[in-house]
Amino acid sequence: MTTTDEIDSTVFEEAVTSTDPKVLAKVWGFGGMTSVLLGAIAGLLVGFERLDLTSADLLGSADEVFQFWSAHRVALVLLGVLPALMTLATTVVPRQCGANTLIFPRAAALACWTWLVGAVLTIVGFLADGGLGTPGAGGQRQATALTLIGLLLAIAGLLTATVCVVTTIISGRSTGTGLRDLPFTSWTTLVSATIWGGMLPVLAANIVLTYVDLRGRSAVRFGAEDAIWEQLSWMFTHPAVYVLALPVLGIALDVLSATTGTTQANRDVLLVATAAFGFLSFGAYAQPFFDTPGTPVMEEALYVVMAFAIVPVALVILGGVADTLRRGASNLGTRPPAETVCALLSVMLIVAGTAVGALRVIAPLDLLGTSVTGAQFTLVVGGAVLGVGAGFQHWGDDLVGGPGARPGMNLLGGLALAGGVVLIGATDLISGLLGLSDFTGVDLATAGYPGSGVDGLNIVSIVGSLALVGGLVIWQASGILHLTAAKKASSV
Repeated sequence: MTTTDEIDSTVFEEAVTSTDPKVLAKVWGFGGMTSVLLGAIAGLLVGFERLDLTSADLLGSADEVFQFWSAHRVALVLLGVLPALMTLATTVVPRQCGANTLIFPRAAALACWTWLVGAVLTIVGFLADGGLGTPGAGGQRQATALTLIGLLLAIAGLLTATVCVVTTIISGRSTGTGLRDLPFTSWTTLVSATIWGGMLPVLAANIVLTYVDLRGRSAVRFGAEDAIWEQLSWMFTHPAVYVLALPVLGIALDVLSATTGTTQANRDVLLVATAAFGFLSFGAYAQPFFDTPGTPVMEEALYVVMAFAIVPVALVILGGVADTLRRGASNLGTRPPAETVCALLSVMLIVAGTAVGALRVIAPLDLLGTSVTGAQFTLVVGGAVLGVGAGFQHWGDDLVGGPGARPGMNLLGGLALAGGVVLIGATDLISGLLGLSDFTGVDLATAGYPGSGVDGLNIVSIVGSLALVGGLVIWQASGILHLTAAKKASSV
């Protein structure tokens, strides 16, 4: 008979093999917010390059500028905000539904680590001169293929996690709890997960087509370096980008209700409005790469109508937020909690983003290819990041397993982030109205107007980018301090 000595498992082994939602939430949360920070830094570098569009002094070439520009958007959406939202979806949502844990816990763990591996491969692909193609075909094909594989893994992880979350909400609710009774965070998570459950497979199909063609002897169409981004760009603009905002609107409604001690009036109206917001966020059809000659999808009636229709829906939700604040303002005191301020600012930024999106599709203004697209992206995604931060602050003790929050740091970081988003969004909006292209490259001729490379607006945008990065760094530091304090408290 033989015996083996028991070996204590390491922290890493426990984390990798764990199905505890709190462990998975930490991976989703810190991984997602780190990606948001990296995306913000990439945007900052592109901003510095835009100060002088006559040459690529900082990044080396127009192709490298494009790689960082596209990495900025990919990191914020697929590697940043969506995973960060999964933090709350795996911990807060089951508890709100009355479930003990996520249904299919092993699948949820697999989803988390699959996404993380995909995110790392995607980042490595960008840094290895790959990314999502380049206008001048100056990237490395192998690195581009690695980026595409990484994105496929990240999408696979997000989709698997989505199935677990939706199944938990539908089948794991406590007896007597109907969908209409769900808190807004769970309700908007259900609606948005249904939408991105329909969009992400389409995005994955685009990537598969691109990868197969890229890996052939010579790219025929889909894998051509100057065509890759166009096939995937629909995920980062109207209407698809709004799907990031929907769960944040639910988070804001729940946070404000809890901090003000009031319940929303006209709850059914808000349920319908948030559902409509989700319906109007479906954007898999809006793919300019597959335009029929003479009928560009971004000029078709459906695309334009949805851009305008989402604005009054967003205003209805903002009205619900304002009414909750009005009725519960006396309970906030003279110093509102940091999560209340961040939640309110997030809703306001998202509503502003929908207004910019409507302005963008007005045909006579001819803004579809201008930096107004970037302004809309910045406002909506920036609002989503603020809302996720508000959720982390509100449920922070549950997420990290103990007390230790830094409300002062959270408020400072949130204000810096919001200020940065406003500066970047406003300057991109004004520059777009003046003719600045969405991607400027390093060529004044393609930038849109002669003074774009040295215009003072770009300096203001740099200030905004610095504030944005600074706010995210403060939040990261606050999160690490909170986690450290919680561990010390649990060991005492």
